[in-house]
Amino acid sequence: MDDIISDATPPRVPPVEPDLLGSALFLFSEYLQQIADLEVDDEDDEGEGDEEDEEEETSPIEMRAVLDLFAEELGTSVPVTLNLYMRVTALFRLLAASPSLARLAADDEDGGGGLSEDALVAFARLDLHVSRNDAGIVADFDARELRDALTGD
Repeated sequence: MDDIISDATPPRVPPVEPDLLGSALFLFSEYLQQIADLEVDDEDDEGEGDEEDEEEETSPIEMRAVLDLFAEELGTSVPVTLNLYMRVTALFRLLAASPSLARLAADDEDGGGGLSEDALVAFARLDLHVSRNDAGIVADFDARELRDALTGD
């Protein structure tokens, strides 16, 4: 059965409304800040910490918690909630891996670290490329397509 799935065309991830994506990004940012705050508190409580914990480090992001957050706060259906999750996580991975794209997508006017309106529209409308790897099924943006959308080429 895995052969059928791997040979099939990856599912298309439909576009979302830019305002809805912006709201999801805000919620995800708050979620990440809460995780960061908890990790700082945990490190303070443990002192120097154990070396074993550092070796077995996994992602602190819980997919189920983020999906529940989006569905509850935004009132979205299951397909839209999954779409938002894939777009938001793909966006964060791309911007973390490419500082030049992050600068290009940033809203320089407000200085709050947010995305420009053009970037938000691009992230809401561009196709996500879905692939399977060792970590499971992953959706990512094409950096070249995004750069072209942001520069108007």
